[in-house]
Amino acid sequence: MNESTLRVMQAIFSLSDEIEYNIYEAVDIAEYAQMDTDEVRSIISNLYDEGYLGECMTAGDDGFDTFYLNKKGRTLIGME
Repeated sequence: MNESTLRVMQAIFSLSDEIEYNIYEAVDIAEYAQMDTDEVRSIISNLYDEGYLGECMTAGDDGFDTFYLNKKGRTLIGME
């Protein structure tokens, strides 16, 4: 796992209101982590495909894609 990916994972965990609930989208995560939004979107897509994220809502639900760091992701960053 590269440093940018771990940084995004840490940001997602830090911004989470609850263990498996997150109301933030890529632009918020990028701002928090001080990273490029497109890079964060790409990392989120990869993390989701690799099974490190769960999905709270989709753009079809409320206009936003929101994610949380699942148990596999929390374990990787040492928070589980």
